[in-house]
Amino acid sequence: MFRPEPMLKVNILALNKFRDGLTRAIGNVGTVHLINAVEQSRQHLLEAVDVSTSLTELETLYARCRDVMEMLNVGDKSRSPADQGLEVNGAGRSLDAIRATIQRAADAYAKEDESINSLLAESGMLAREKTRFESYPFRRIRFNELRDLSHLYVLSGRIDAFKVAAAAEAVGDRGLVLSEPIAEGKEHRLVVLTSRKSRWGVESDLNNHGFTADEEPPETDDSAETKLRSLDSRLRQIELAVHRHRLNVLELGDEFADPLRECSAELSSSIAKARAQEHFARAGELVCVSGWVPARQLEQLRKTIDELTQETAVVETVSPEQDEGVKSGAEQVPVQFASHPVMRPFQKIICAFGAPRYTDVEPSLFVALSFVLMFGIMFGDVGQGALVFGTGVYLLKTRRESLQNIREFGYLFATCGVAAIIFGFLYGSFFGSEDVLPHIWLNPLHDVMTLFKTAIIAGIVFISIGIMINIYNKLRNRDYFEGIFDKFGIVGIVFYWGSIGLGLKAAVFGRLGALEVLLVVVLPLLIIFIREPLYNLLRRKKKLLHEDFLSFFMESTIEVMETVNVFLGSTVSFVRVGAFALSHAAVCLAVYAIVEMIREVPGGTFWALLVIIIGNVFVILLEGMVVAIQGIRLQYYELFSKYFAGDGVLYEPFRTGKNHE
Repeated sequence: MFRPEPMLKVNILALNKFRDGLTRAIGNVGTVHLINAVEQSRQHLLEAVDVSTSLTELETLYARCRDVMEMLNVGDKSRSPADQGLEVNGAGRSLDAIRATIQRAADAYAKEDESINSLLAESGMLAREKTRFESYPFRRIRFNELRDLSHLYVLSGRIDAFKVAAAAEAVGDRGLVLSEPIAEGKEHRLVVLTSRKSRWGVESDLNNHGFTADEEPPETDDSAETKLRSLDSRLRQIELAVHRHRLNVLELGDEFADPLRECSAELSSSIAKARAQEHFARAGELVCVSGWVPARQLEQLRKTIDELTQETAVVETVSPEQDEGVKSGAEQVPVQFASHPVMRPFQKIICAFGAPRYTDVEPSLFVALSFVLMFGIMFGDVGQGALVFGTGVYLLKTRRESLQNIREFGYLFATCGVAAIIFGFLYGSFFGSEDVLPHIWLNPLHDVMTLFKTAIIAGIVFISIGIMINIYNKLRNRDYFEGIFDKFGIVGIVFYWGSIGLGLKAAVFGRLGALEVLLVVVLPLLIIFIREPLYNLLRRKKKLLHEDFLSFFMESTIEVMETVNVFLGSTVSFVRVGAFALSHAAVCLAVYAIVEMIREVPGGTFWALLVIIIGNVFVILLEGMVVAIQGIRLQYYELFSKYFAGDGVLYEPFRTGKNHE
């Protein structure tokens, strides 16, 4: 087990003129977990530093900067946070210069965007007009010639395909009806030549059959064919113009990329500083900063502050044991995990549940060992474990930027891969095959009971370690009553171990002594039953029961039943470790059963090899994920509940340039 990094509270008192410099200095050192300095004054002598106005201004400008970066497709690649940032009062040329840079980029983009939108609007209008001209018959005849015919009149439009015959019959000998299918045959284009004298009657009869006439041709001497050529030419010009403006936008992105990234980084740094100053307090011309710092880094912080303030600042340190807020329970000391690279992915698993308390054992080593061991039992295979190990090594060695956020999980993959390889040799499993390696210990499919017994024994060991960690934490924190009389205290573990011992004795010898049952089962449960009056008696309180006897009896009975169920349920729950080891072996067996079925078909060797590869990939991805989820579930529900509250505070120091989001 590890102990959290020893912490000290620091209270820094300096002249207000050093406030911004002090913020930068603390951020550059990056070791102070800031807390509200106003609350550190028991006499209410300090008032908060108000940076709300400047913070709002900075956040607004930062949001504007990010919007412009998104419009110009400028990412954060190669962005390095500014060392100094802006002054958090938001004044001065730096802020004005940043605002001007952002505005120049926004104006340049707006100009190109306006041109693109205008061209696209024109393109849409022309496309609709082109569609209209494409529907006209007699494309080579000028519109005016069609309109100025002395005796003939031309009607064109659309009609449902099944109404064409009826419409032609309705027109009869008053006109000539021409039709052709359009829209996949659902509609027909109809052209009717009739006399001007019969125009209105023909049009009325066509409308009665669902005829939709085309728009009137425009007042022009051009033909539809000429208009279409003109439209196509203009549409090509628009397409080229839009492409040119879009290239201009890309060039703007290149031009403003570095300036905008610098603006974003400086604003982000300044926002972080302003938010840090929200924790500060002031009294007259003095500013006070309070926070927690690792004890080994105190001297570096003190030296930095002395250099900045010409040794005029006062740095007070208080240990957690002497701090009034910590002793009263009003304040918690932040926890910094021990710095072990292999432990970091397991620490992330812990943090997903909660943070450990400063006074408790930091459980990452126990979590790592138990998780890796359970993974190995459930996923034992030499070949598949080697691939998991190789994946872990790749994550640790790769320089790919897209994988940097999960790089630390390479340690988890690597350690789990090693465990899988070890148990693979014990099971005699190589890429799911039992014919390559002899098993050293057992075969999961043939020694099921041994596998389940092993899982139960592992569960008993892990649960016992969890309870012992809880006992150690309680006794170390002088919570002696809980450490002794709680169901996860000494009384609880006596009951747990005693019950297991009696069960084994009964299984081996077939008999139990009454005194044994009384001492290791009945007596611990009786103590848990009378915990409340026992607590009040030891604390010398006048009332042994807070409520009436019936309420006490019901609550205590439920507590005893819960104790029995928790220990029994948690222990039995570890059977799933053996069950998933069996499931893993069964899935691999199914893969090779399919291989045997297709081996005799033409090209069977190729298909068999393909099934083996695909099957193993499937097993690694699916079973690996399921096994990992089960390992985490057992940690959270069966082990953490015994010793880990998860209500601590993580150490999060203020660092200059740290993204505020």
